[in-house]
Formats: sequence, structure tokens, C-alpha cells
Amino acid sequence: MRRTLPAIGAAVLLSVAVLLAPAAVAKESADIQILFDLGDGSYYWSHVTIPDRLADNASFDATLRGAGEHGLFVGHRWFPGLGIAVSDIGDRRGPSGFAGLFVWNRTGLTWAASTVGISALVLSTGDAIAWSNGAYDSVTFALRTPVPTPADPYPALGFRGDGVSGASPGLQAVGTGTSGSGAANTATVLWDTDLQTREIVSSPAVAYGNLYVETFAGLFALDSSTGRTRWHNPVVRGFSSPAVFDGSLIVGSSDGRMYRLNASDGSEIWNTTLIPQPRFSGITSSPRVAFDWVYVGTFNESGGPGEVVSLWVSNGTVAWRHATGSIHYSSPVVFHGVLYVGVMGRYNTTTNITFDPPYGVLALYASNGTERWFFPTNGSVAASPLVTGSIVIAPARDGNLYAIGMFTGTEVWRASVDAGVSSPALFGDTIFVGGGNLLGSGRITAVNRVTGATRWTYTPNGPVQSSVAYADGKLFFATNSGQGTIYALNASSGVPVWTYRPAPADYILASPVVSNGTVFAPSDNGHVYAFRDSGTPSTTPFPIWIVAGIVLAVLVAVVLFIVFRRSRPRVPS
Repeated sequence: MRRTLPAIGAAVLLSVAVLLAPAAVAKESADIQILFDLGDGSYYWSHVTIPDRLADNASFDATLRGAGEHGLFVGHRWFPGLGIAVSDIGDRRGPSGFAGLFVWNRTGLTWAASTVGISALVLSTGDAIAWSNGAYDSVTFALRTPVPTPADPYPALGFRGDGVSGASPGLQAVGTGTSGSGAANTATVLWDTDLQTREIVSSPAVAYGNLYVETFAGLFALDSSTGRTRWHNPVVRGFSSPAVFDGSLIVGSSDGRMYRLNASDGSEIWNTTLIPQPRFSGITSSPRVAFDWVYVGTFNESGGPGEVVSLWVSNGTVAWRHATGSIHYSSPVVFHGVLYVGVMGRYNTTTNITFDPPYGVLALYASNGTERWFFPTNGSVAASPLVTGSIVIAPARDGNLYAIGMFTGTEVWRASVDAGVSSPALFGDTIFVGGGNLLGSGRITAVNRVTGATRWTYTPNGPVQSSVAYADGKLFFATNSGQGTIYALNASSGVPVWTYRPAPADYILASPVVSNGTVFAPSDNGHVYAFRDSGTPSTTPFPIWIVAGIVLAVLVAVVLFIVFRRSRPRVPS
């Protein structure tokens, strides 16, 4: 029987497809993504291959391997007849007593609570799951959805948030200012939005396709892709940087109140007065959300004590208050049930510019506000601490960077780095911190995490009072001088990668943030800038070999379909 040329071609293609296809085996692998949302503003992503997706507890085994990549502990227990229950990710000890499991809905582009336990969950290539320590309110058990998604993997959830491990493998850290996102390699401006207000000192948060930034003219939501204003709340204004939580924003205001707003339209969910009669600044600390609570500091401009305050995130009622020196700019971090924050001291109403002791770093038990220890420094601490391993890192305005024992509250080392109000960043075993006083010179210093020894320094065109952000092998910061400039440095060497001087020229105190490949930076000139390399993907894709495998599978299916169509007997017309 003579074969037609198309039939021969189809047969050849089929032969090639068979040769390329793996041998028929019982096992079927799956390549998936796993989000670990620790409930305290830190989150981690893992890409995991499941060798046999139909094997017993295959999805749980993938969870263990994904968590192991970041040194995350997975608390779990086996219940006969029910399967495995996961109680905790990362030893964060959430109050609900268990971690929520979510499955990514690729059609609706949303997280959905899994209808089966991890033991019974069967995953396929392209699927994604999420574990969240803060998935359930410990009182009402209301469901709370993680903010990072496969479509928006690296949001900036708040000041000094953590989008990837900021330490060496197996060594956890919080408050690192580190993102797992790609970041601009050139000073290519994606957009430049003039908010028609001066002195933007708040650092943005980025989530849900929006950039959120507080100014003295109110809180703005800008489209993160275009810079177009989505909404504006003129009531909530001032110095505080917003924190993103479960479809909402939590932020302090110059009127002395804490607000929770709907992230989609800026409408108020609740507000709580913490400073009854603020003079000017109000709440300058940026809030930290951990599980069921919001933690923030207050600034007493009358010269009296400030406070660290815990509020219930669900309704804004105060859980506890702890009197101390004023908390000015410093944002709390929470790690293993302990809160750490910088203390500025008592405001001196004679000079109206300086602070008196007590100042230093304060550690409180996050559950009730009881003091664990207080470490006095030789100058005010306006920066936010970071915690890495068993040490707390905090710059003080005496020029020193302090390493403090997490358990003892005693000094481990100190390094003279011209430190001021800039909060440090951490990646690997290197700490990066800005320094310099207003109207003076400044520098960026990289120091060894273990010893405090200097690795390199870089001198920009003015003092660095913004905080340093790390992403994609680069450091991002700005100078607070009349010719304020945005910098990107190579994190390994301190060599500039690019610089950008906004126009009109002005000071820059606000800190840049990085989210999904874009660098966002406000300026005192009232503009917010977005930098992004042309052609940069907005999300982190699957590894190329996964994509290639999917493409090959589609080609094989097409060839088989063609052969099947051509092999059917034809019916005479």
C-alpha cells in the first residue's frame, strides 16, 4: 500500500516524538511552586520537583524539601485516619496553632483554601500551593489570604519586609530589607508621577498591582505599572510607611491615629487614637503586622515617654502598651515571639531637635509587652533593627552599628560606620548600612555579619539617611542632600551599577523598595519614580527546562492528533 507524503511526514514526526518522550514508567513527576508565608511579614518561595506525584504524602514531602531550602522548620503531626496536620512553618509559633494550606486557582488567579489535607493533595506541573502561619484569626478563625501569589510573587509588604531569606542557608533573619525579586540594571524610568506635594519621607509598599505611599497630602495608591493614581485618601497623612495585610493597609498618621484601610479603594476599616493631642509629627513609626496583632511605636513631642503599642488587627483595639522613650521612625520586628525596636529617647523640648536618654534597643515579649531586656547605646536609635541568627543588629546615631545577643541583650560587637537613621540590609553574611548626618558627607558600609569587620565602603554625593534595600545582587538607596541621588551598587564590590538624579533636584529621605523587577523611589520633590529594564518579566517564571517540557508535550499531542485524524477511514461523499 502506497503512503502519501503527509502520512510519511506524520509517521516521522511521531517517531521523533516517541524518541523524545520518556520511557513509560509508573511514576509521574510534577514541578510546582510553594509559598511559605510565616505570618510576620516574611515570606519565601521554593520551586520543587515531585518525583512521583501520586506517591503517598508526595505533596507533604515536597513541602519538607521546599522548606529545607530556606532552613525552615515544619511542625507537623500525624493523625490516624486523617493524615498530616502542619502546625507551624519556620518556628514562628502562630497563635491559631496550625498553618493554613492554600491552592492557587490558575483561572481565577486567587488563593483558595485547600478542600483536602496535604496528605490527600495531588499536584500537577504548574500548580502552586501556599502555607501560611497567619491564615486563621486565633479568635474568630476567619480566613486570611496570603498577599504574595504566583502572579505577584514579590510584593513589598511594608518597611523592612522580607521577600526572601536574607541570610545564609539555614540561618533565618527578619527585618532584612531584602527581596527575591529581580531589579533594574539600568536607570531606565518606567514612569514618573508628580503627586503635587513636597517632602515624601514615607517608603512605599507595593501589592495588588498598586504602589501605596503616605505623604503630607494624604495616602496615595498608584498603579504600579503606569504610575496613574488609583485612589487618594487625604485624611491619612504623614511619615509612616504602610503595611499590607489581607487586602488592607495598616498605617500611622500625623493625627496620632492608626488606620486600617481597604487596599482596593482607601476606605476606612477602623482607626484607633494612640496620641490624643499630637503637635506635628504624630505617629512616625511604621507598623509591623504579625499574626493577629499590629505593633507600632509612638513619638511624644511634649518630652514625656513614648510607647510601644500592640493592637488587634481585626478591630484596632489595644492589646497592650509599654512605656519607654519615644519611638521615632524605628519599625518593630518580631522574631520567635519577641519584639525588637529602636528607642529614640525623650524629646528635648528646649532644643526641639535633640533627644535625651533612655535610648537604645528594646526587646519585649510580643504576647504581653513585658520587657525582656534593654540595651543602651551612646546615641538615639531611629533605625529599625534586623535579627539574624541569634543577634540583633541596630545602627545608632552615635555612628556605631551594634550587634546584640538576642537572648542576653549584651554586646557582641560594634563597628564604627558613621551610622545614623538608615536601617541596615542583610544578604548572605554581609550587612549593609548607610551613614551620615544632614548637611554632611555620607557613606555605605558593608560589614561581616559575624565579626563586624568592614568589607568595603562607598562614598556617594551626600548623607545616606534612607534605608538600604537589597535585590538581585544590588543595593538601592538615596542621598539626603540638595542634589539627592538614587543609587544602585554592586553588593559584592560597592561599585556603582547606575545612578539617577531626579529633577527638580531635592533631598531624598524616603527609602527605595523593589517589587517584581521594578525599583520604586520617592523624592522630596513630590515625585515617585519607577525604574525597570525594558523586557523584564513581571514575575519569576518556572525554570526553562519545565517550560521546554511543557512545549514538547504539546507538540507530541499535536502530532498524535494529526496521525489519528489521517489514519481514520474516509467515508465517501
